[in-house]
Amino acid sequence: MTETEHSTKTKRAELDPVKDEWGAQPDDNFGYASEEERRANRGLEDWEMLDQMSDSQPGIFAWFHTVAGSVVAGVIVFVIVAYAIYYFTYNYGSILFKNW
Repeated sequence: MTETEHSTKTKRAELDPVKDEWGAQPDDNFGYASEEERRANRGLEDWEMLDQMSDSQPGIFAWFHTVAGSVVAGVIVFVIVAYAIYYFTYNYGSILFKNW
């Protein structure tokens, strides 16, 4: 075992276990001097972002679903029409266009 592997294993053993608790604010501000410094350098935690979100925030999903649905429906209709044209011209083209 090299010196680096040994020192890494001993350092990991010396660390305190991290206790993950949703919505819990540690007393040490995640290693920063103050709450303001933590927010300036690190940003909000996941649970803080969820707590600050308003239930009345307008969503973009209504128009996004409309646009995405229209595109998907348009592609499906295009494929069906293209296949129908191909099918009829391949199978009945000689009958339909024999006088042309």
